[in-house]
Order: sequence, then C-alpha cells, then structure tokens
Amino acid sequence: MNSKTKMATRFGAHGEGEWSRWMPLLFLAFVLLTGGASRSDVASLPLLRGGAVLFGCWAIMGMKRGDWLRIRTPLIFLSALTLLIAFQLVPLAPSIWHGLPGRELIAAADRLQGQPDLWRPITLTPSETWNSLLAMTVPLAALLVAARVAADDVARILQALVVIAVASALLGVLQIVSGAGSPAFLYRITNSGSMVGLFANRNHHAIFQACAIIFAAALLRDELMRRQQRSIVQLGLAGAALLFTIMTMLIGSRAGLAAGGAAFALSYAMLVPAWLNRPSQTARRTRSVQGPGRWRNLILIIPPILLGVLFVTILLLADRNTSISRIADNRVAEDLRVLAWPTIQQMVETHWLVGAGFGSFPAVYRIFEPDALLQPAYFNHAHNDWAEMLITGGLPMVLIAAAAIIWLARAATAGGLRTLIKGHRGDYRLAILAAVGLIAAASLVDYPLRLPSIQAMLVILLVSFACPKAATAQRE
Repeated sequence: MNSKTKMATRFGAHGEGEWSRWMPLLFLAFVLLTGGASRSDVASLPLLRGGAVLFGCWAIMGMKRGDWLRIRTPLIFLSALTLLIAFQLVPLAPSIWHGLPGRELIAAADRLQGQPDLWRPITLTPSETWNSLLAMTVPLAALLVAARVAADDVARILQALVVIAVASALLGVLQIVSGAGSPAFLYRITNSGSMVGLFANRNHHAIFQACAIIFAAALLRDELMRRQQRSIVQLGLAGAALLFTIMTMLIGSRAGLAAGGAAFALSYAMLVPAWLNRPSQTARRTRSVQGPGRWRNLILIIPPILLGVLFVTILLLADRNTSISRIADNRVAEDLRVLAWPTIQQMVETHWLVGAGFGSFPAVYRIFEPDALLQPAYFNHAHNDWAEMLITGGLPMVLIAAAAIIWLARAATAGGLRTLIKGHRGDYRLAILAAVGLIAAASLVDYPLRLPSIQAMLVILLVSFACPKAATAQRE
C-alpha cells in the first residue's frame, strides 16, 4: 500500500469516524457558550443560529436511511411545532380573526381607526413569533446531530456536560469575585452579582448544575463497576458532583436548591449499591469473611454529613443572595411570580384555544396586568412554562406536548421499570430521565426550556434515551 492510499484510508475511514465522534461534543460546547439566554435581542443569536444550521448540514451529509428512521418520531414532533409556529404567522380574514378569543381590544382599536378590514395573523406579536420560528433551528440541528451519536458515545456526551458544568461553576466564582459589571458576565441583561456562569439567569444555571450532579454520578457509577478501578477518575467525578451540589446552594435559586437536593439524593441512591458491590470489594469479601475493607464503607456517610454541615454554615453566615438564605428570608408570598398567578390564570382562560402567539407573553401580559402589580421591571415570562405553553400555543401546542410525553413514557417503560432503575454499566437511561424530570419540574416555576442551550442538551439526551442506536453500529 503506497503513502497516498494509507493517507486516504486514515482520513477517510478512521479520521471521519473520529471527527464524527467529536462533532456532537463541539456542538454542545458551542450552544452552551452562545445559547444561555432566552431574550430575542441577545447579540449572540445570529452566531448561534447560523452555527446551528452549519452543524445540522454536517449531520445531514453523513446521515443514512437508518439514521432518519431512528429520529423519525422526534422529527415529527419538532416539525409539527415548527409548522404550528409558521401557521400563527399566516394572515387571516377579518371575519375569522375577530372571532378569535382575546382579540376584542385590538378589533375595537381597528374600528376606531377606520381599519376594520385588516388581515391579521393569529399571533399578536408577529416579530416575536418570527423569532420563535427562527429559534427552531437550534433544536432541529440538535436532533440531526443526535442522529449521528452512537450508543457507546453517550458517555462522552455526559463527560462533556460535566466538564462544561465545571467550567460554568468556575466562571460563576469569577463573576462573584470580580463583581457586577465584570466582563465575566456573558450577557448584558443578567443577574448581576450572582453566579450565573454560562447563563443569563441564575435559576437556569442552578438547574444545569443540578442536572450535572446526576451526570457525574452516572459516570461515577460506571467507574465503580469497572473491573480495573481508576481511583483518580473516581475522585474527580465525586469531587465534581459535590461541587455541583454546593453550587446549587450558593447560586441563589430556590428552585435550583430543590433540584440540587433531589439530584443529590437520587445520585446517592445510585452510587451506594455500586460502591458496595464494586469488583474490588467483592474480591475482598471472597478472600475474607470478615472483610478487611469494612471500614472503608464508612466513606458512604461522609458526603451527606459534609453537605449537612455546609448547609448549616451557609444558613448562618451567608447573605440573602444564596439559595438557602432566600428561603429563610420567608418572603416567597411577596414574589411577583406568586402575585401574578391570578393574572396568568385569566390569560390561560382567554387564550387556551388557539394561543396568543409564540413569544407574545410579555406583550399580552401588559393587556391583563392589574394596576397593583405595575412596577419598573417587566414580567417577561409566566415563570410556569406549562401555563405559558397554553397561553402562547393554545390547544395545538398542548396536543403536541402530550404526544411527546406519551412517547417518552412508552420509551421509559419499554424495557421494564425494574431494568431501568437497576441499570448496568453503560446504561445512562435513569440519569437522562432524571435530568428530564428535573427540568420538567423546574418548568413549573421557571422557564429553563426557553434556553437554546438547554433545548439542545435535552434533544440529544432524549434521542439517546428513546431512540438508541445499536452499540455495534459502525461508521463509514
């Protein structure tokens, strides 16, 4: 074989395979770096969406019929959502538009201006709905990239997310040290003075850190199941999980603190059996009935004790910006999200049928906003994504979401719940499902799924969970 043939073989077969394994990781890093905010005027959006299109084109060029079949169900859901957003931009005849709920005020204004025959789209804010349509480039690109991720590459995805979470945590520390207005804050409109990391909102950073606890624990469980134990890797993953847990206490997000506590409890439950039954421990029990490593199992009680002491310390010494002190402050009832809930309910009752238009919530809220809640800061989201989904997307959006939830539930129970919970080395289904559950629960009090970075992460993880590719699949 001559040198040209060797070079072609190296970069054509092996090189392409290695490049394909790195591209999903690069995509995740790119999206998490540029897609940590939900506003439509973020300066990085053109770069984010343009880059997502390029990554999507790369994925399409290497996809085969089996890859398309693998993602056909989530592709149907995302395509249906895209079509729904586009349909909201189609102008309707006045006779139809005036009959839609919640349009009475605008119809009256049209009549006063002598323009009762204007054709209008369903959405009340066309520019924001156009932005929502363009925003679909990110989850669609993530779906195409996910089609190229093999079953044995899921660990690499989780490893990348853990590394990114560590970087985000360290950036958060730098933000606190450098103070408000520091270049360490990546977004102009952000929670200045809080550890927002790669995000614009501390709540979203805390939720991401909570998910990272589970990812680190799942990787650590795999390490404990290895025949050849790698102590350095185990120590690194355990340290990362503890770091993420501490971050959820310090960031200043009440929802993030609750998510961090739930993530730590689940991770601890996953790791205890793996620690007790690790191959090295089993071998020692075989050699000695008394078990010379019995005292080493005392390490199991160190993490909860350490976190308990830290929890009390933060509660006693921290200012009101931490998650724990904000709960102790006991002013939840004064939170605008609580006070605005009756208004949100009124909006749901008005727009549940066809929706007010994707991205329209801030403008529509001002129509319903009571005088008692007027203040300089505007209410940008419902802080309950399930309710906002109904307000902006109406019944069609609910049907799409319900179908997706049913599909995910069927995938979760396909192999049996006992198999899902018990797991085995290389099985990350429980970790992925737990992360999805955390984000779904957080969406009851916030809007993490409005972020392109969280959208992309979840799409890739869900495809790995519900549309697994055979581990023996080979790339050409």
